[in-house]
Amino acid sequence: MPKLPLRVNPAQWQFVMLRSKNKYAIFSRGTGKSWIVGYEVDENVRLMPRGVTTVTQSTIGQALTKTLPSTFNYLDRLGYKPYDYKTKTGDYVVCKTPPPGWYTPYEHIMQYDNVISFSNGHALYILTQAGNSRGPNADFNITDEALTIDKEKFDQEAAPTNRGNEHVFGRRCPHPVFKHHGNLFTSSMPYTLEQQWLLEPADYYERERGINLFAKWNRLVDTQMQLIEAKLQNDVHLFTELWNECLRQRREIVPFVSKDGTLFLLGSVFDNIENLGMSYIINQYKVMDKLSFMVEILNKRISTVDNAYYRLEDRHFYYNAYNDSYLRDVGENSNYDWEALRNATDSRADLDCDPSRALELSADWGSSASFLLVHQERNFDFSTKLVTKKPVHNIINEFFVRRNDDRDETEVNVLATRFCNYYQYHVNKTVTFYRDRYGDIHQAGSKKTYNELFIEQLQKRGWTVIQRTHAGIEPPQHDKFLLWTYILAETDERFPVLRINATRCRKLVISMRNTAVMEDGKGKFTKDKRSERRGSVAPEEATHFGDTADKCVWTKYGERLKLITSSSFVSPRF
Repeated sequence: MPKLPLRVNPAQWQFVMLRSKNKYAIFSRGTGKSWIVGYEVDENVRLMPRGVTTVTQSTIGQALTKTLPSTFNYLDRLGYKPYDYKTKTGDYVVCKTPPPGWYTPYEHIMQYDNVISFSNGHALYILTQAGNSRGPNADFNITDEALTIDKEKFDQEAAPTNRGNEHVFGRRCPHPVFKHHGNLFTSSMPYTLEQQWLLEPADYYERERGINLFAKWNRLVDTQMQLIEAKLQNDVHLFTELWNECLRQRREIVPFVSKDGTLFLLGSVFDNIENLGMSYIINQYKVMDKLSFMVEILNKRISTVDNAYYRLEDRHFYYNAYNDSYLRDVGENSNYDWEALRNATDSRADLDCDPSRALELSADWGSSASFLLVHQERNFDFSTKLVTKKPVHNIINEFFVRRNDDRDETEVNVLATRFCNYYQYHVNKTVTFYRDRYGDIHQAGSKKTYNELFIEQLQKRGWTVIQRTHAGIEPPQHDKFLLWTYILAETDERFPVLRINATRCRKLVISMRNTAVMEDGKGKFTKDKRSERRGSVAPEEATHFGDTADKCVWTKYGERLKLITSSSFVSPRF
């Protein structure tokens, strides 16, 4: 099969041409982050033979399934080949001792379980925060999907290793390598407070040139949203005007290297439009909710609302739930076939999914889109990594489908199929399904409701479905606000600890982080759902995933709130 040509888009050219020591590439999906990591690895191999590049990841599973397959796809297109022990040809070996006769790094490496070795002696040493976070003295560090790492732990353990071979590549050698002891951080746009450290290096834009980078960038994103709408409406004149305006706004934020050698880059799918085409952008716009589209595709920076309905803090999230043992087995059994590792995407790869325990599902059926969350209780806190006496309620996965994603199937069937495929190897085929009351309404042209159709699909695939519905009518938003406040405060033993897999449930986190609370004329609190009605102003489905979480949480724990409110006064502002 012929290799595709290596085409460099404008954002990637900026990365290549602006020489710097410490680099931050905050790129959206489809912009080409994988190309940048591959480029950096290739350059390190060529410039620093017998050197060490650390690849810092949250877990080995993340490295094997996310970063390395894309990186080596790029290297393969440059001509790198895995070593063949029969023909004794090739350029690298994965997680094995290098073949006899190969050069080895200047820094002695005792074990190669987490090392990718190249024939000229350069080594990629995978550092994982869930395991071996202290490696040999290194010459450069790469951290891909940096929003998933613990920055404090990185500074304490990984960063100090970036100190090797000054006499070979650094200041003490005759011809120093400029990038020696540098760092590359790549990531999509951060969406929690804990991840904001990735954006702080951009401060030099305003400090050195008076450019308010994120204000200008978000204004560009808003213009691009108008551009897409003009395309959908076939308004050629407006599209042309907006296209030129996007180009003008992009020129206002031309990147540059700071005085201390830092490069901070923002990039979105529009930077890669020559490779992907406008049709790709339009398709993503149609199949994603607007909030996720603006964050994940256009790379918009979002700010947490001041008056949040869900009072989430960093402790409520965890990012590292890869089943490293299973994924390493996949790697070893496939001789580290990168495609096999890339496709290891079912529940067996999730450490926070116990295959012997039942799952819990909550859904939100809408006229334009439908949402599904997967929950499971465990006696383990994946945020603190500690065993707990009382169960922890974990939200471990999310599924989302817009109407007409698959014209041959209803959104109910699409969601059911996606869930069943992902959890096909789950041993305990039992789910507790928290029915959405609106899903019990009969739709025109159908004898069965959304809930009935969904349950039927799961049962056909061998699942036993236990149904639960909250008592009474739809609970007031004020009561749900109080319940969430109690749960998230973690100060009352009568309420559970709740944790969210912020890697799998990214849309849920974005939704909850951007849901504001309002006060009505009677002093009651309600969820600000105006974002569902004002598509031109705010994302049209900004609150739906939060509503999906409400269904399970209220049905399971709402009665506990009633016990408190009936016995004592509860201030809505506690």
